[in-house]
Amino acid sequence: MGEYKSLAYRVNLDGTVVKRILDFLTYSSVYLSIAGAVMAYMACQLQGLALSWQTMAIMFFVTYSVYNIDRKADEDEDSINHSQRYSFTKKYEKFLFLSSILAYIFAFLLAYPYGLKALLVTAIPLFSGLLYSFAWLPSGFRYRRLKEIPSVKNLVIATAWASTPAFLPSLVYGQPMGDLVFVTFIYFFSLVFVNTVIFDMRDIEGDSISGIDTIPVLLGAEKTRILLICLTLLAGYFMINTGMQQLGIASLLVLAAGVIYALCYVIFFGRITGNNSLCDLMADGQFIILGGLLIVATGMGVAA
Repeated sequence: MGEYKSLAYRVNLDGTVVKRILDFLTYSSVYLSIAGAVMAYMACQLQGLALSWQTMAIMFFVTYSVYNIDRKADEDEDSINHSQRYSFTKKYEKFLFLSSILAYIFAFLLAYPYGLKALLVTAIPLFSGLLYSFAWLPSGFRYRRLKEIPSVKNLVIATAWASTPAFLPSLVYGQPMGDLVFVTFIYFFSLVFVNTVIFDMRDIEGDSISGIDTIPVLLGAEKTRILLICLTLLAGYFMINTGMQQLGIASLLVLAAGVIYALCYVIFFGRITGNNSLCDLMADGQFIILGGLLIVATGMGVAA
């Protein structure tokens, strides 16, 4: 009997340790940062360029920095919508803030050798994040922050997080930006846009209390779901149609997989968002999954 109790204790302890590790990865934005680095890898593959560790490192540091700064600005909403994450970020706020500043400095140092354009592209998420999170609009205006304006917040986030990984590889290698750069941008833009709106669907209660008029708050969950399905299918058609003549099978497979992933995420939204941790892992980890699929496909000898 004692052996069973000991085994049960070890299982429970292991489960607690695993949960703490997962909480650290998600709440500290390290998990998101890994996803950002994978986006840079995918961009290189989709554009037919060699893997660039510089762009991967830049995306890692940029993602870590911006998301931690943004969560600092979102403490009021997080205290309602994400109490566990709020507790974590408050407990380690000094470390997270200082490390976020250092992370962006490292990102700029890595981008510096590739010129002014690379520096500007690296800076896009930072400036977008500041404009998005902090009150800077005129006091007489209905909204004080971009994140409070319906659809604008989603467009700003999607544009910022699609621009840097899509544009950096060409700048690093000194290549002209052709159709494949645009396809890469649309790919990241559509997936990130869906993510932001899905999170808004989950956070309807907190956003309503805070007076934030998001797309789901204005349209309702069902109409928002239909909108996302239509936009995802439209983006998927454009990407595959544009890249058909220039992309290999592996890249086309990943484009299609991204569309299917987004559609499944939207369709099964209710089941996924019932668990905040699962929702975070699936939404934030989509590029890790899709990047893994690309690695497997190219490793099996499928043309990229």
